[in-house]
Amino acid sequence: MSASQQSIDQVLERPEMGAYRWGLYAICGVLMSLEGYDAYIVSNLAAIIARGLSIPIPSMAFVFSAQAAGMALGFYTIPILADRIGRRGIVIVGSALFGLLTLASTLAVTLEQFTIVRFLAFASLGGTMPNIVALMTEFMPSIKRGRLITWLFIAHGLGASSAGLFGPMLVQLHSWQAAFWAGGIVLLLFVPFLYFYFPESCRFLVVKDPKDVRIGRLLQRVDPDFVVAPGTTFTTAEVSPRGIPVVELFRDGRAPLTLLLWLAMGAALCATTTLTAWMPSLLHVLGGLDTTTATRMSAVSAFGAVAGPILLTLLMKKLGMPLALLLTLLAAWISMNLLAMVGGLPWLGWVLGFAFGLLVIGAQAGLNGLVASSYPTSIRSTGIGWAGGIGRITSIFGPGLAGAMLAAKWGPWEVYPAIASPLLLAAIAMLIFYKIRAGEAPSAPRRTS
Repeated sequence: MSASQQSIDQVLERPEMGAYRWGLYAICGVLMSLEGYDAYIVSNLAAIIARGLSIPIPSMAFVFSAQAAGMALGFYTIPILADRIGRRGIVIVGSALFGLLTLASTLAVTLEQFTIVRFLAFASLGGTMPNIVALMTEFMPSIKRGRLITWLFIAHGLGASSAGLFGPMLVQLHSWQAAFWAGGIVLLLFVPFLYFYFPESCRFLVVKDPKDVRIGRLLQRVDPDFVVAPGTTFTTAEVSPRGIPVVELFRDGRAPLTLLLWLAMGAALCATTTLTAWMPSLLHVLGGLDTTTATRMSAVSAFGAVAGPILLTLLMKKLGMPLALLLTLLAAWISMNLLAMVGGLPWLGWVLGFAFGLLVIGAQAGLNGLVASSYPTSIRSTGIGWAGGIGRITSIFGPGLAGAMLAAKWGPWEVYPAIASPLLLAAIAMLIFYKIRAGEAPSAPRRTS
C-alpha cells in the first residue's frame, strides 16, 4: 500500500479497546440508560398515571401502542437518513427532542394529550437508538462487537429498571410528574456533553469521504501512536454497498438471514415490550399485589439484566451467539409462563422479576447485538432500524392485546402464556438462523461474536 493510503482497519480492528474507545462506550452506555429510564417510566407507573388522568388502567394500552407506533416510525425513517448524512447529529438532536418531550408529558391532562406526546417522544427515540448502536459498533473491533453491543443494550435495560426502582419514590415525594421531570432534565443536561465529546463514526466518514481529515484525528485518539501523513486517503476492507440501503439488506446472500432476524426481533420485542409495559399492572391485577410491591418486583429485573450478559457471554463462548440466544429464549418462554403462579406464591414474583431481566431483557440485548454485527457500515443503521422497526410494529399490538385481555377479565393462565408465546417463535427463528450459518461453513458452526 502506498504512503498516500492508509487502512483504518489496522487501528479499529485491534482487540485492545484503549482509553478512548472505552470512554466512548461509557458515553453510549450512559445515554442508553437515560433513554431507557425515560422510555419505560410510563409502564412502571401505568396504574398511578391512570389514576392521575382519571382513566381505567386498561386504557393505558392506547399509550403503550402509540409509543410502539412512534418507535416504529422512527426506526423505519431516520436510520435511512443517518446512513446518508451521519450518526452524530441525529443522536444529539434526537436525544434533545426525547428529553423535551419527556418533560412535555407532564403537561398532559387527558389520555389523548398524553398519548400524542408519547407517540412523538418515541418517534425521536426510534431514530436515536439505532444510531447510537451503529456508531459504537463502527468503533469496535469485529471480534468483540457481539458481546459489547449486548452489554450496551443491557444499559438500556438497566435504565428501564431504574424507572421501576426510583419512579415510585419520586411519586411518594411529589407526584407521577416528578418521575418525568427527573428523566427529562438529566437527559437534557447530558446533551451539551454529547455536542462537545460525541464523534462521528470513523467508518462512516471513510465511506463518505476517504480524505476527510477528521478520520486521521479520530484514529489518533484511538491509537496515540498512529501517524497520519498529509493528504492521506483512508481505506477499509469492509464492503461498501452503494444502492438503496433497504434493498441492500437482501443482497449478497443476506435475504434469508435478514428475514430471520426480522422474525426473531419482531417476536421477541413484542413479548419484551408487552411484559415491560404491563408486568407491574398484571402482578397488581392478576396477582393481587399492591402497586408498590408489583412495581418493585418488576424492577428486580435490573439485577437480572446485569447477570444476563454474563450468562449470554458464557453460552456464546461455548455455542456461538445464535444457539446461545436459542437457549436463552426457550428459558425466557418457560419462566414468563410461570408468572401465572404468582397469585398463589407471591414470593415467586421476585424470582421471576429477576428472570425477566436475566432471560427476556438479556435475550433482547443479544438479538440487538446479533443484528448490529450482521451488516456492513453503509447499511448498518438501516439494518438495525428495520429489524427494530419490525419489532416495534408487533409491539403496537402486544400491549393493546394485553389491555384487552385485562378488560375481558382473562385469568393468569390465559394472559401470561399468550404474552410469552412470541418468545418461543423467536427461539425457532434462531434455530433456523443457526442452521443456515452452519451450512455456510460445514466444517464448523459459524459464530457471531
